[in-house]
Amino acid sequence: MANISRHSGINIGGIRSVAWIFREDVSVFSFNDLNLYCSVIPKIGGSWNSIYGTPETVQLESEQQDSPAGTKYLYKLKMLVPKDRAPVESELFRMTGRCLIINLTDKNGTIRIFGTMESPMKLTSKLMKPAAMETFNGYELLFAGEFTKPAGFLLPANGIIPDDETPQD
Repeated sequence: MANISRHSGINIGGIRSVAWIFREDVSVFSFNDLNLYCSVIPKIGGSWNSIYGTPETVQLESEQQDSPAGTKYLYKLKMLVPKDRAPVESELFRMTGRCLIINLTDKNGTIRIFGTMESPMKLTSKLMKPAAMETFNGYELLFAGEFTKPAGFLLPANGIIPDDETPQD
């Protein structure tokens, strides 16, 4: 595709779901530099783990920067996870400082993969318990990573790259 055409379908904002897997639980990670599609296959016993974020708080930021080593792509995924709870704290403790691959599905059904085997995402979190009762009580999560290529698009299980863009005049 040499032209960037006008999008012809529905374009809904927002993020539908977020999942993660430890880098060491990935058996196969392949990335096609030409079309940015990738495939992630967990090891036997490994699986994607879902993360619930309070609706309308899950947001993705990306930035492209020039550096002496070439272009780098920075991604930050932020979300709020409600309520101070032992199961959440223990899972965050297990994830913090570890190498993660993130699977993010937006409300259009587009699935992006953030992190690679060489450059995984990292998690930092903080517990927030404000003084006012009516404000948010829970965890603020930040997944961050810096990469030499844009984040990949997940290749469908059938291996066929979708052509959902129909050019309009």
